Amino acid sequence: MIILLIIALLAAAYYYWFIYKGKTWDDLLAMLNPPQTEQPGGPNTDPAVTGDVAEIAAADMSVHFIAPSVKASGDCTLIKVGNTEVLIDAGPTQGNAEAIKEYLDVYCTDGVLEYVIVTHGDSDHIAGMVGTSSGGKYNGILYSYEIGTVIQFARTNLKTETAAGNPTLYSRYCTAIEYAQSQGAEIYTGLQCWNNEDGAQRTYYLNEAQTVSMNILYNYYYEHESGDENNYSVCMLLTQQIGDEKINCLFTGDLEKEGEEHLVEENELPQVDLYKAGHHGSETSSTEALLSVIRPRNTVVSCCAGYNEYGSAEENVFPTQAFIDRISAYTQNIYVTIMWDEETNGYKDMNGDIVFYYGKSESETEKTFKLWCSENSTILKDTEWFKANRVWPQTTGGE
Repeated sequence: MIILLIIALLAAAYYYWFIYKGKTWDDLLAMLNPPQTEQPGGPNTDPAVTGDVAEIAAADMSVHFIAPSVKASGDCTLIKVGNTEVLIDAGPTQGNAEAIKEYLDVYCTDGVLEYVIVTHGDSDHIAGMVGTSSGGKYNGILYSYEIGTVIQFARTNLKTETAAGNPTLYSRYCTAIEYAQSQGAEIYTGLQCWNNEDGAQRTYYLNEAQTVSMNILYNYYYEHESGDENNYSVCMLLTQQIGDEKINCLFTGDLEKEGEEHLVEENELPQVDLYKAGHHGSETSSTEALLSVIRPRNTVVSCCAGYNEYGSAEENVFPTQAFIDRISAYTQNIYVTIMWDEETNGYKDMNGDIVFYYGKSESETEKTFKLWCSENSTILKDTEWFKANRVWPQTTGGE
């Protein structure tokens, strides 16, 4: 009986690790023998290397956080590697779709988006995928470009009809997805990618040399229900291999505390050079559980700083003091796209469009990871808005 029990336990362990979780022997060995890496003792205070917009088009890899052209918080990120473009989300509003396209067309010159990632179904992430309608035709991203592959959220709590029976934005998004598919786009979920099933892949290489990879991470909520739509977010790690070194960039959508805890437990996350702050710098994302593992060197917050968009408690206005308290232990290099303009009750750029890229100027011999911003490259804690509205913790090496 004891021998049969041991066999049963081994069989169950084998099924869970290799079948259900899709892991390999290398994954198992890595878990049993984790690498002993030295962690820095304090926050990163090295300023990002300042770049130039003229260098970006020729860069080996560039990551663009496109500033909204409306007074609202929302995500829209372009990744460009050679002639391959990846767009992550298209927020924050349907009316912002034209502004997104104006930016995209500077870098996506062939009209093809090889990959589109839609992290979750909230309007500030999907609205620009639909766009606005004129004469019955929509101008959103999914209608305006040739799309190769869409990777979208595996679950949602959203409805397709309002109480009055009218189609919701999510319903119009589903129609846009159907249109893209009819034009030849492959449509997958984050779960299909993680499981390498139905033609989807866990890892997509973005260049022929296979030195830049887009890795879909496992999210517990791909397979389990959550009361918070944010937890369904598709999560992705972008990695560029440069000799023996790597540049890592992490994108977690609006993943919340519970999702981040699972993300750390279920994936082997490295220290990252660039982190797109979860949920626009909210109180409930960018938790210590995640930050203590990824120890970001640079962070971008895609939000309208100071704008109380949802009429929430003041401590929940993006980027929150709670977010700053936590991330300040790891880096001072925090950048924000736009801010509320109190005088006009409108908006204005804080850093504006924010681009991190790996490249060099004509006078340089070595390529480096650089930063360019359309407005300025002032880190968050040094802005006038921050000095008037937030506090940099003294215990982490701030001013």
